[in-house]
Amino acid sequence: MNFLKKFGSIVLKLTEIVAGVAPTVVKDFPGASGVVQIISKDLAEIGNVIGQVEVIGQVLGTVGADKLKAAVPLVTQVILSSSLMAGKKIADPAKFQVAVSEITSAVADLLNSLEGSITSANP
Repeated sequence: MNFLKKFGSIVLKLTEIVAGVAPTVVKDFPGASGVVQIISKDLAEIGNVIGQVEVIGQVLGTVGADKLKAAVPLVTQVILSSSLMAGKKIADPAKFQVAVSEITSAVADLLNSLEGSITSANP
């Protein structure tokens, strides 16, 4: 299984967690509980960064694009410290930064889709 397939399976599990079916994943894949916890922790950290940037942005009157610029370096640090990146070198820094920006934007969109979300626009 190549890196992208492994990453895809992790993203699929992440999607299942976000959809609220983590108990089903753990039941269907008995060894997945550690992966579920790690991904859930990383996703929560990214969500916290986005929430903090949103609050600061609201205080300062910052718009979406500027909030995204502020959040990306912080999300980059979360991703770099994640188990997903353990032991890996970034071969294409530009592509990596685009991916982090897209992940940041996607998590902000996900948070914006929730009822009672603290975000009002993409960070």
